[in-house]
Amino acid sequence: MSPTVAKPRSKPHALLAYEALFRQLLANYRHHEAIVSEYKREKAGYDGERNVDYKLSTFPQKGFYVFQGIRLENPPFHFQIDTLILTRRLIYILEIKNQQGTLKYDSKLKQMIQEIDGKIISHKDPILQAEAQKTQLREWLAMHGIFNIPIVGLVVIAYPSTIIENVREDPDVYNQIIHRESLHQHLTRLSNNHPDNILTNAQLKKLCHTLKAKDIPLWTDVLAKHGVSDRHLIKGTPCQQCGYAPIQRLNKNWKCPKCSSINPKAHERTILDHFLLHQQTITNKECRNLLQIDSPRMAYNFLNSMNLRKSGNNRGRIYYSPSIQSFPQNSKVPVNFQHHFAKLSLD
Repeated sequence: MSPTVAKPRSKPHALLAYEALFRQLLANYRHHEAIVSEYKREKAGYDGERNVDYKLSTFPQKGFYVFQGIRLENPPFHFQIDTLILTRRLIYILEIKNQQGTLKYDSKLKQMIQEIDGKIISHKDPILQAEAQKTQLREWLAMHGIFNIPIVGLVVIAYPSTIIENVREDPDVYNQIIHRESLHQHLTRLSNNHPDNILTNAQLKKLCHTLKAKDIPLWTDVLAKHGVSDRHLIKGTPCQQCGYAPIQRLNKNWKCPKCSSINPKAHERTILDHFLLHQQTITNKECRNLLQIDSPRMAYNFLNSMNLRKSGNNRGRIYYSPSIQSFPQNSKVPVNFQHHFAKLSLD
C-alpha cells in the first residue's frame, strides 16, 4: 500500500538541455564556468526532488495521487509545483529545497539564509513561495469547477544533513519547514486535521486526468542564455563513448576513429540534442546539415526510424520533437566535473 504516482518525475528540459550542450560543445568550451554552474544547479535541484520522491514512495497510505513535478497555466502566467499530492480530503503542495549546510529562517524578516563552506547566501522565503503556489492552484482549480478543497503547503528540505534553524523560534515554522525524514508524520498530521472527504472518487480521478492533460513543461533556451553560437558547437555526430567528433558513417554503422567504438544509432542522440538545443522541429535538409551527410534518403530513413510525429509531404515534411518525458533519462555527459573550471570565454 503506497501512493499512486499519477505523473512520474522526468528530467526537466533545462537539465536535459545542459546535458545536450555538453555533448555538442567543442571540447575546449565544456568547462565554461557559468555553464557548469547552471548545470550543477539544475542537477542538484533534480537530485533533491528525487530524494523526496523516494521518501514519499514509502508512505503507507492509499488514496494519494502524486504528481512528481507539474507546470500549469493560470493566465497570463504559468506556475510550477515540485510535488503535488491529491487526496479526497485535501491537496498537498511540496516545495522541495536541496540546499545543504545550515539554513536560518527568519519568520519576521521573511528570509532564509544559507551558511555553507564559509559563505552566506540569501534565498527567497520558501514559505512565501509555497503560499504563492497555493494561491495560483486555488485559482486554477476554480477555473475547473473545484472550489472547496483545502490546500496545504510544506517546505521539504531534501537532505537530512542540512541543519535548519528557526531563528525566531516561531512555532508555526516547525510545521512548515521540515526535513524529508519527517515527511510521513507531517502528511499524517495534516490528513488527520482534515478528516472529511471533499471530493468523490470520480471527481478525484477526473482532476488527475485534467492535471495530466494541462501540464505544460518549461522549455529553456540555454544557447541564448550563455551566448552560444554555431561556432562553439561541433559539426556532425559525436562519439557517445569518448566524446570525439565527428564520427564516421561506415557500412550502416557509426564508427569513432579515436576509440573505435561502433554505434548504429548514434544519429538519434544528435537529433534529440537538436530538439533540446535549437528548435522542436527538423526537416530532411536540416537533418543532413546536422549530421553532415549528403544523402536525402539516409536522412529520411533516420528520421522515420525514430517514430517522430510529422506533417507535410516530400520536401515540405516536418518532424516534431517527442515530449520531454520521452527523452532518454540516463544519457552520458562527456565532462569530468572534478576538473578545475577555468573562466573560459565564449567570445
